[in-house]
Amino acid sequence: MGILRIAAWTALSGVGTGVVGLGAGMAYLAGGTSLVPLTKDDPMCKTRTWSRYNPRENAALKDDVIKAVPLSQIRPELRDNEAALTLEFCRGVWSRWGFKAQSILQERYDKPPGTDDNLWSTSELALANYKKGQRFSNHFEVVENSGKEIVVRCGASPMEPGLRKSDGLIFISARIDPEQQQAVFHFKSALFSSAAPKAPGTPHSVPSKIVFLHNWYVRMLSQSAVNNVKA
Repeated sequence: MGILRIAAWTALSGVGTGVVGLGAGMAYLAGGTSLVPLTKDDPMCKTRTWSRYNPRENAALKDDVIKAVPLSQIRPELRDNEAALTLEFCRGVWSRWGFKAQSILQERYDKPPGTDDNLWSTSELALANYKKGQRFSNHFEVVENSGKEIVVRCGASPMEPGLRKSDGLIFISARIDPEQQQAVFHFKSALFSSAAPKAPGTPHSVPSKIVFLHNWYVRMLSQSAVNNVKA
């Protein structure tokens, strides 16, 4: 989790400069995105993917970063194709400034033997198709891609396929609303311990400091990703 802390603070600091700049950057992210807490009734938690990777239904830190953009600002070739829009949004999440610090740190400090099949650089991630099974940065693996939604497992190395002390899922999608003439982007994430004993009614175990960084990091990833689909 050390790399994630450093990456989140580095990216957040990059939005602004110094104390004043940092505050302005946080205001920019808060004004440009909505962070909505999710409950167990969210459709994400009803999927087979969720059941597979959190079979004990352990408590999770769950939220959805929502970003709406007028269709007039979206690249013309993406305005009527949700699958293409979702893919470009996903590419933006992992190839833009929001993820750059983590991609560099993961490659430098977390590239053990057996990770030759991973993608590492943001230039590679900008062109990836995010097909099921694609691994990157020794921390992420695409576990589902329906076209209109891409699901990425996170929390630990993909070389740990079983239940994990630190686990998570990210659901990335884009929807076109012709009536409102806008595209709506969703970055849903859930952090949990899939290896922990089943304990109904117990709150998630994510430390408060990590919750704080998570809340801003997911906003950064979403905000930077939207630049990938704009005209």
